[in-house]
Amino acid sequence: MALTGRDLVSILDFSNDEITLVLDTAEQMAQALGWEDSGEKQALAPLDCILATLFFEPSTRTRMSFESAMLRLGGSVISMADARASSAAKGESLADTARIISGYCDIIVCRHPENGSAQIFAEAASVPVINAGDGHNEHPTQALTDLFCLRRHKGTLEGLKVGLCGDLKYGRTVHSLAPALARFGCDLVFISPPALAMPEELSQKVQELSSAQPDVTDDLPAALDGLDMLYMTRIQQERFADPAEYEKYQGVYVLDNKLMKKAPEDMLVLHPLPRVDEIALEIDDDPRAVYFEQARGGVPVRMALIALLLGIVNQTQPTKRSGLMEP
Repeated sequence: MALTGRDLVSILDFSNDEITLVLDTAEQMAQALGWEDSGEKQALAPLDCILATLFFEPSTRTRMSFESAMLRLGGSVISMADARASSAAKGESLADTARIISGYCDIIVCRHPENGSAQIFAEAASVPVINAGDGHNEHPTQALTDLFCLRRHKGTLEGLKVGLCGDLKYGRTVHSLAPALARFGCDLVFISPPALAMPEELSQKVQELSSAQPDVTDDLPAALDGLDMLYMTRIQQERFADPAEYEKYQGVYVLDNKLMKKAPEDMLVLHPLPRVDEIALEIDDDPRAVYFEQARGGVPVRMALIALLLGIVNQTQPTKRSGLMEP
């Protein structure tokens, strides 16, 4: 089950046991960060490794949490946050970029607007590659972050009822999260306008992985019944070729106090962020709204992933200690 040297392009690159290993290791990293009641941070041994973050699309949470994760592990970061200032602006291919950057670092995190770009990076690079979002295809580390938050609150990932709401056509976060949840045996409800429905191939994949057909609806209030978690997403404005088409769907779903009164008392509300207008500000004070905690969890999750791919932590059973765990 060792993850050393592996790439993470799709969430399905990892088995359920491997996902569980990442989440268990993230719990240890959270303890090292002082997340427990004592609030005491553990000193992590310096890591003589370099992370390269290559972002050809805008990012706040993903890029900064990856860079924070590497720095907290004691490693170093080199970063390209503006493609216009890179050789890509001169026409350099993704494969060539991956080959070159491999010589400068020990692990690469990449985000690119083209579907399949992460696979090109992974095939060309000589170091592990982590997909931080390839077009509207996938965002596997966001799914790991979501699963980490969900398991912390519910104690399990198995047998939950989860609603995914918003732009399911272009939203790459749900394209990673849905198959992962299905494989853990969750019942899924897809909530979207018909024109922004989950792509058919992903719906079929979910059914294959869970042996259950996901429920499909455009009625958010009706879908709240019995949910353990509601995963809200924004309408992906940048994926629409026609601005007028985006405006048709802007604000189609808005979660507010009125809707939350109809929701189960223990239903969590998650969101990959950034939000636009799909969650009213008044929801922030609801104890069921955990999206800021969810975002915070991106640091220990990405610490765990980096450490596992670099082979600097125990690959079977994480254990508490004051420094990094030995392989």
